[in-house]
Formats: sequence, structure tokens, C-alpha cells
Amino acid sequence: MLGIAKCKHVHDNIQYYEMDLTRKSAFKDKSFDIVVANMLLMDIPKIELFIFEVARVLKKPGNFVFSITHPCFFLSNWEGDENNIKMYKKIGNYLNDGVEELNFWGKTLHYHRPLSRYMDAIEKAGMYVSSFREPVPSRELIELHPEEEYHNRIPSFVVIMAKSI
Repeated sequence: MLGIAKCKHVHDNIQYYEMDLTRKSAFKDKSFDIVVANMLLMDIPKIELFIFEVARVLKKPGNFVFSITHPCFFLSNWEGDENNIKMYKKIGNYLNDGVEELNFWGKTLHYHRPLSRYMDAIEKAGMYVSSFREPVPSRELIELHPEEEYHNRIPSFVVIMAKSI
């Protein structure tokens, strides 16, 4: 993914780094106005160190924006009606941490944790949640792909903004 980003998004003000997010970074304290983690946190085994590192490198005030697959619904299967229309998802073991091997773009591990684990880590790092969104596809996108309408009933993703104080 880093290679794709480097090729598709070239700009003088963008720098890309490959790093182990389960270890302390080499960035100086209060180096950044904003940290963005798009579809990342559910792929690392322990989020606490990473979130503490984000809080450390953010200027005060600063913003941490991240998106994750919706932990309540991601690993649940859709249940269909008599016409096989996706209607709802059965939820089980939401509050239990777990790990599952996925193979979307190659083998990855998905670390399930309830939303409260993310909120606790943000709070312990001295930040607070200033925005919480469960985005759904736009009407225009659903008109182009009506078979995806079920995404307007159950969100697939969560986007959170936390502020450093």
C-alpha cells in the first residue's frame, strides 16, 4: 500500500515512512498538527502504544483522525430475506477481543476489539473524541450501485477524530 501511495500521490509536502507501529517512533515530541490513520488500527495487535505515540507527536492542540472497519459489524455475516436481500447482521461476541486471518490483498491479521477499547486508549493518552461518524454511501453512489443499498442500514466503517489537549 505504501508503494501505491508513493506512486499515486507525489507532492513536495508529502513524505512517506515505513515504520513498525508497535514501537516508539523517531519523531520528535509535538511535531505534527494532524495524524491520519486510514484503515490501520484494526490491523495492529496493540493499539495503546501507537495511540500514545500519536498523542506524543501531536502539537497542542492537534488532531488525530482515524478510520476503522466497524467492529460491531465487520466480522458478522449478512442475513437475507426470502429473496436473498441482505437485511441484517447477527452480532455475537462483540465485546471479546479476537484475531482473524483475512486475505483481501494478501494475508493480513484483523484484530477485533470493541469501540470502548479505542475510546479508552484515546482517553489514557490524554486526548478526547471530538467527532464520531459512521459514514454510509451517498445517494449518488447507491444510484450507481443499487445492490449496495444495504450499507445505508448498517455502517461498515467508523471515522473518529480525537484532539490532543
